[in-house]
Amino acid sequence: MQDSPHVARRPLLTGWREGAEARQHTDRRGIPLVRLSEAGSWPRALAPRDPRDRAVTHVISPDIPRAHPDIQPGEPVPRMLARIVAELRSNRLRFPRYRLAALLVEQLAETHGSEEHARRILREADRNWGWGVDTANTGAESVPFPLNLMLRLVPGFLHDLRLSGRVPGLGGRFRWLRAALSQDDRTAPGVPALLAGLDPADEERVSRLLLRAFMDDLTRQYRRSPAHVRGAAHVFYPLLLLNEHAGELVDLMAERRADLDRFDPVVVVSYTQDAVRIEDDEEPLWTLIRWRRELVTADDAATWHQVLRNPLAISAPPLPPDLSRYDVADLTWVPPARVAPWWSSWIAITLFWMALAGAVGAYAGQTAAWHRSACATGLWTPWTESGRQLAGTECVGVAEPGYLFTPGNAEMRQVQAVLQQENERAARLSESSGRPYVTIVYLAALTSSDNDTLAAAREGLAGVAIAQKRQNSAAGPSEPLVRILLANAGGRMQHGSRIARLLLRYQDGQAPIVGVVGLDQSRQETVAAIQELGKAGLPMVASTLSADRLVGESPFYFQVAPQNSRQAWMAAAFADSLARKGEVTRRARVYYSHDETDYYASNLKARVVASLRGDEGFAVEAHRFTPIGTAKPGAGDRSQDPYAGDPRDAGVSACGFDGLVYFAGRGIPDFAEFVKGVADKCASSPPVILGGDDVTRYVADVQIRSAVGGIAYYYESFAVAPSKCGEPQRHDFYAELFATFPFECKEPGPGRTLDGHAALSYDATETMITAIRRLGGMRHRVPVNSYTVWRQLSTLYNADPAGHAIEGATGGLDFGEHSPRQYPLDKAVLILHVKGAERPTQIGACGNITGATEEELFPWCDSIPERYR
Repeated sequence: MQDSPHVARRPLLTGWREGAEARQHTDRRGIPLVRLSEAGSWPRALAPRDPRDRAVTHVISPDIPRAHPDIQPGEPVPRMLARIVAELRSNRLRFPRYRLAALLVEQLAETHGSEEHARRILREADRNWGWGVDTANTGAESVPFPLNLMLRLVPGFLHDLRLSGRVPGLGGRFRWLRAALSQDDRTAPGVPALLAGLDPADEERVSRLLLRAFMDDLTRQYRRSPAHVRGAAHVFYPLLLLNEHAGELVDLMAERRADLDRFDPVVVVSYTQDAVRIEDDEEPLWTLIRWRRELVTADDAATWHQVLRNPLAISAPPLPPDLSRYDVADLTWVPPARVAPWWSSWIAITLFWMALAGAVGAYAGQTAAWHRSACATGLWTPWTESGRQLAGTECVGVAEPGYLFTPGNAEMRQVQAVLQQENERAARLSESSGRPYVTIVYLAALTSSDNDTLAAAREGLAGVAIAQKRQNSAAGPSEPLVRILLANAGGRMQHGSRIARLLLRYQDGQAPIVGVVGLDQSRQETVAAIQELGKAGLPMVASTLSADRLVGESPFYFQVAPQNSRQAWMAAAFADSLARKGEVTRRARVYYSHDETDYYASNLKARVVASLRGDEGFAVEAHRFTPIGTAKPGAGDRSQDPYAGDPRDAGVSACGFDGLVYFAGRGIPDFAEFVKGVADKCASSPPVILGGDDVTRYVADVQIRSAVGGIAYYYESFAVAPSKCGEPQRHDFYAELFATFPFECKEPGPGRTLDGHAALSYDATETMITAIRRLGGMRHRVPVNSYTVWRQLSTLYNADPAGHAIEGATGGLDFGEHSPRQYPLDKAVLILHVKGAERPTQIGACGNITGATEEELFPWCDSIPERYR
């Protein structure tokens, strides 16, 4: 009797023929009963005091869990079961249902007839849930009233549902208890009511309840599946050795055993002093071995039932002096039919958990590394790429507008939320209409290592959002639907060429990339990006770039801003007007960024110096400074211009100069530090300062420029000044901008003033969209792709019927009829004056500005040389 009897095992070939998988667990049924007459010393041989002792002859396997309780005469069944459970618990067997039932039986006298007392005892028995209810009640004291009420009522209500045993998935052991107390009646009331109705004097019902709990616990632990590894590892069923005083318990087990199809994994051996007549002369132990063999080797279920139907009754004579012939190591031993699967061994379990922990750790590490290197969110999936990468402290790459490259603030999130909504809207409309569906990439410096709030970057996105929103709202079969992708090239555009190459992998069959807008800061890397995009055949429309050399870098490049040469002539003409009025002498000092990679600063400085000297006769000296974040000039520096130090030192050196001080550098952070230097040295009598168009980045952030409130200065801008909110606007772009983003109207506040970045980005995006729109409006429809869009960009000029110039928010966008070029003809340049957080004031302008009056334009605008128009 090395393990429990089994149902007949089907021949292996039969299982294959039937296509069925042989199961060792679910087909086993019944409680084998063996009765020993005149047991004598046999119980001690079957259940030695130390079954692991090697000196003991193992008549049965030492791995069999066994219990040999010393039952006294008249001992009740609950006491017997308590002894059995106490001995079996040392064999890795657990009895949660029995423990719950035994705990409740101990308090039946208190719960009988009182449902409230029954519910209280059940709550005490359910410690984990009860702790959660108490914690929720404690936490309710420090939360607002609605949440307070919820924390006081909901956990207790859910706990009562759990205790009732009525709710699947919530009751656990209490659902079993309800079934046991009601004899599996599905219409029975909840557990508290059933427990209150259980009479403690009904010993037979109490005994059946505890026996059912004991048997059901064993049944659950002997389940064989990967989800029940503990049960799969149990090879032998437990063995109960019950003496002659356990007759009441044996009778209950025999009653339960009447249903041979019930799976009760326990072998019961009881002995009695009644004489048993053995018909054959065969030794009793061989009779037992033969009986077990018949069970294990039964060919079919009918034979197995026939063997099991009647308990085996044998007499047990005194033990022979030599038990070695009965040792399980002998060849006569029948190996157990129930074999533990390989995956239930401790080695397999340990290796599984080690592998699982290693896989989880590796996945968590890879996710963390992916978050760090790819600026990603969520869980890592090897079949996807984020399109972004961490470069130093900046995240660069390509993303949908839902991802924030910049430091988060409410205004930036609101702008990008509108972009994301329009992307989703365009995708929906593309499924229900035949309109062209294209992607435009906004490539710019969307992060900064200077910890500024990047108000200008937000304004650029706002302009793109308005252009996209207006276009997606247009009706007509030729009106394109626009999807926007954001591409961040770093705070100084230092990763522009890498991002340009990355865009080639983002071609979408449904919404192909047909062009790029934005492009920030005329630096060396910006030029490399223009060249890479040109090689890929992607047309570009820059919004704020103005360096003269850019138009020669690629035929696919266009810009809506004027060139630096035109801006420089405007600065010289304005300086001449100030000199004529006696506000400055005919001297000028040009401060420029000593950064060889910054083409904007070096080009603007050269053009301003040339215009001031050659056109207006100013005595000009150029002073260089080291921009923040770059190295100072080294031993190999060959520049002849005086070195002014960092931007703040340059501002200090400008004090006391009686001519015009021109700043040809970056607005953030360099001009911000330059103005602080002026304020440190000569706040009461600052020099007359004129800044280039990049100073608009500094002006765009009211919070930054308000930090230096006493210094007034002029600056150049490429944007036509809008009116205040609520007043008539020169262009309907501003009306929609203020309606879509109400924070733009706050003055002072986080909104835009007169910096022009939103309008320039709008014009750049509208220029690209106009070229796409014209393809669909032709008599013979032309496929919309990057090359056809590029071809249309060169036709945007004022000449009917072939040309179509654009009336942009910053003025007219005419790329020239007779000499087509890549920058607008006679583009507007404005001079503005600002002090601290005050609203900038427009001094004057020159250029193609719709609706401009003579008072708004400078009187010398007509004298601009043709080469600067």
